[in-house]
This record gives sequence, structure tokens and C-alpha cells, in this order.
Amino acid sequence: MKILLRSMTVLMCLWLVQAWADPVEVNIGVLAKQGYAKSQERWQATADYLSANVPGYRFKIVPMTFGDIPVIVKNRLVDFVVVNPGIYVNLAETYGVRRILTLINELSPGYPVSRFGSVIFTLKSNSEIIDLKSLKNQRIAAVHSTSLGGWIMALREFKAEGIDRWDFASLLFMNTHDAVVEAVTHRKAEAGIVRTDTLERMAMEGLIQLEDYRILSPDHYEQFPYLISTPLYPEWPFSILPHTSPELAKQVSIALLKLPADHPAAQEAHIYGWTIPETYQSVNDLLRTLELAPYDKSLAQKFGQSLSRSWPWYLASLALLGILLYLDIHVIRVKRTLLEHQTSPESSHQTQLATFELAAVGLAHITPAGEFLQTNRKLGELLSLTPEEMKSINLMDILHEDDLPTCIKAFDQLRGNLQTSVSIQLRMLCANGQSKWIQLSLSAKKTGEVNQDDYYIAVIDDIDSYKSLEEQNRLTQHQKELILNIAGDGIIGLDASGKHMFVNPAAAEMLGYTIDEMLGKHSHELWHYAHNDGAEYPQVDCPITDVLKDGQIRRGERETIWHKNGSPIEVEYISTPILQDQKVTGAVVVLHLLSNSDQAAAIHTPLLS
Repeated sequence: MKILLRSMTVLMCLWLVQAWADPVEVNIGVLAKQGYAKSQERWQATADYLSANVPGYRFKIVPMTFGDIPVIVKNRLVDFVVVNPGIYVNLAETYGVRRILTLINELSPGYPVSRFGSVIFTLKSNSEIIDLKSLKNQRIAAVHSTSLGGWIMALREFKAEGIDRWDFASLLFMNTHDAVVEAVTHRKAEAGIVRTDTLERMAMEGLIQLEDYRILSPDHYEQFPYLISTPLYPEWPFSILPHTSPELAKQVSIALLKLPADHPAAQEAHIYGWTIPETYQSVNDLLRTLELAPYDKSLAQKFGQSLSRSWPWYLASLALLGILLYLDIHVIRVKRTLLEHQTSPESSHQTQLATFELAAVGLAHITPAGEFLQTNRKLGELLSLTPEEMKSINLMDILHEDDLPTCIKAFDQLRGNLQTSVSIQLRMLCANGQSKWIQLSLSAKKTGEVNQDDYYIAVIDDIDSYKSLEEQNRLTQHQKELILNIAGDGIIGLDASGKHMFVNPAAAEMLGYTIDEMLGKHSHELWHYAHNDGAEYPQVDCPITDVLKDGQIRRGERETIWHKNGSPIEVEYISTPILQDQKVTGAVVVLHLLSNSDQAAAIHTPLLS
């Protein structure tokens, strides 16, 4: 009897311990296609539902931007993901993510659907755009390069019509579907691409009027109530990461399959519920046809195409690399100074301490768990913290949340002996409330034991001003490109030999060429080879290219240039030299078409011989 009572007591204690134990936290990463706040609001009820129906676990929603997803998944910061099918296919191929359910959508009462498509639209008042071919040389707004409904589906339709993304005057990725609609509404773009149900949802929310928009290449499918321009593809999957417990995945699947359509979790997510997983072969075929990740071209092929199209960006990147190289050299010099003072411990111990304390950059010894063992004065100044306060914090606690995965990855590389040192750029949160960019360089200080780290030597430098300069340069370059693309006058850049370095859309249209046809061709030979009477115009007499010889600005009030079809065009021009170190390295030519109805008509009529 005593043995029975003792056994019952032990079992009761175990039950109470289990009941009082804290539930295990499970993170569900959700693509924030409408922004963090709306995604949290939409899916929080689903997390609460799972917490109530899967005992022993507390579920948390982690909104993810398009760019965050690979880092978060690779570093196992979530256990489940809910993303669009295009991203799912890439994650499945790259990280072994597996689907367990497929979403059933219901934004219109009585129409549950487990498939969706893409809508290509413009304003109904825009009479210039009537079909997909009309989108050439127009400004296009899309969601993101990895958004299935907000870009990739439409890309296939463009390809079928012989339209390449480079045929657009500009392509703006707005990151959310609502932002794309707003860009078209406010004429920041002539056409937009969003997933099906976006326009209807915004109309129900009172944000737009559906009758204000025209759908391009419209299609219709039975039992599908939304406006659409593409074939249908399976809806978003609910997927597990490889490290997630199969038993937990089973419990989650059962709970979500039982989710009633009238439950708050379904209503707030604007869905009908979940169903067994669809096949995503059609999405695989789409990505393979378009040669997108994970079926994209080799790095060498991509680089060759990118270099030919985006060489100005590469030049800007080289300049940025120069700045980073300077910072790395600066860090190396500091490290070398520290090492030189370690050669004689008896004679230089005080010197080493002084160097550590008075260094112009932040220095610290950090444990593999991120705790500060020792810090210098400069690091305290950077963070606005006293030495005592520094000892009570962890490096991970003072980093910007978006940079946390990058830092975790760096620590993993050091712990796993993949690298002996790493250098990364992060945002650090200071005690005064400011966020500051830093260059963090870590080196492992090994003990005598195998695979054991005594501590990491950290060099922390303030690069906030360099980051500000980098952002200013990026914005300046972006503004220059916008000016070139929207300018009404023709703008042409020449190199020192008179060949075209860049051509804006207005210049190409004026001369009847595409931009690609003009790049690398000699300006005088292409469009300034004859006088207005047809007589040969020797290049040595050309005032437009004379600027390359003497660096003097040239202007002309009435000059004849030649259209691709052989028609003469009268323009005003100004040719301005590009000087570098007192040498002429090129010129910028601005062409203004003179107002003349006969001349305008002649551009489209070949000259009779």
C-alpha cells in the first residue's frame, strides 16, 4: 500500500511539473507582403489558435520582408514559414523546406479558392496603354523580384509577347502590393503588377474604385471571382523547416485542417482555412522557364549580362570598396600595433593596456556567447555606456534586430572553425537611443584545448559617416538616372573617342534607334555624317565632337542631324566637356528638337533618293 501511494505521489508531481513548465516557443515566419504591422494583425489570431490547440507550445508570428527570408531560414530563426509559392520552391531546393498544407483563400464570401494569379493593370484614363505590348518604354511598378503574384507570373506573360524587363522605361519594386496600386493611382508609374484579389480587397476597404482601372490581357476562370491576367497557380503553402519536429508538424497540420471558416483565425487572415498540400510543379515549371532561382543562370552568365547593362553601378561599387578597403587597412594597423606591444610581456604590459584603453577605435574581449569581458574607453563612448554597464550587457542585445542574423552567422563561423576572423557591418543601438553603423571585426583567441575559444578579440569602428555618404551617393545616382529617363531633350554621353557611353530614352526616340543600337557607336558616323543638303560632313569640321579636342563648350541654334530612316532633323545643341584632372575624358551632348510640324512628320517618312 505504501509503495502504491509513493508511486501515485511521484506521478502526481511529474504531472504538476509538466503542467507548470513554460511552453516551448515556436516561431512562424510569414511573408510581410503588406508590411510588418498588417502581417502581424492578419496572422496573430492563427498563432493564438495554435497555442490553444497544440498543448505545450506557444506560437509566435515573425513577419519577414522579401530580403529577410533566406537569412532567417538559413539561421533557423523560425520553425515554420508561410510564403508565396515561388519563394517556397526556392527554399525547398536550397534549404530543404517541406510543405504540409495549402491555404484556401476567401476574400469574396462563398468563393473559397486554393489558387491565385497576377493582375496587370493601368488607369482607365490612360488611353496609350491598351495591351501588354503598349508597356514598352513605360514606367512599371511591381512588388519584388521574388514576388510570385506581384512580378514573376507577369514576367512569363511579357516573355510570351516578346517583352523583356529592360524594354521598360523604368521598373520600380515597391515591396508591398498596396504601394504598387498607389504608385499607379498617383501616376508614379503607368502600369502595375499585383496578385489577384488585391484590387478587390482595396476596393472593399474603401481605398480605391475598381472602375478607375483597366485590366491588361484579362482572363477568366470558372469558380474564380477575381480580376486576372495570367494562368492560375497554387496558393501559399504552410511549410516546415528541416529542424522542426515531425510530431509537432503533425499536430499543427491536424489543428489547422480543423480550423472552422468562421473562427477569428480564419476571418482575420481573410481565408477559408487550410487543405492538404497542392502540387507545386506548375510553379517549378514557371521558374525554370524564366531561369529564376533556383533555376537561374550561372554566376558568370549573370555577371556578363549585368556588367554590360549596369556598368555605372559597378563603378560606384568600386568606389565604395575603396572606402571599405581603407577601413580594413585601418583595422589591420590597429591589430598590428596591439601585436607589436605583446612581444615582451615584462616590459610592455603597461604599454599594451594603454594601447587598448586609448585606441581610436572600440576594442573588446567577447565570449562566444556574446558577453563583454573587457572593453576600452572608445567603445563606451560609441555606445554611451560606462565600463560597469558594459559588463552587464550582451552584444546581441544591443544590435539592430535586422542585423542579428548576420552577427549570429559570424559567431557560428568562428565557433565552427570555418574562419579564424570575420569582418561585418552592423547597426548598434546606443544607450542614448541612436542607431549607429559599425564595422565589427572578430578574431578568435584560442586556448590550449581543441575547439575551445577563450574569447574573441573585437575591433569596433564607427562608420556611420561613411554609410551616410554611401546612401547620399546612391540617392544622387538614382536621381541622375531619373532625370535622364524623364528628360524631354535628348541627352547623350560620349567617351574621349566620340563613341556613345550612355543615351537617354528621349535621344534614342528622336534618332529612331534603340538605346542598345546606339551604345558603343560613333556619334558623328551615326547621326551627324552629312550637312542639311546631303553633302558629306567631315568629322574634323564637326563642332559637336570638337569639344573633345580643346575642352571648350560648343552651342548650335540650328544644326542638322540624321534620323535612322535617313530623314534630316533640325536641333539646337550644347556640347559640354567632361574634365578629369584637367584632361578631357568625354562630353555630354544635349539635343533639343526644334518645333516644326513638317520636320516631325519627316522623322517618320524615309528621305526619297
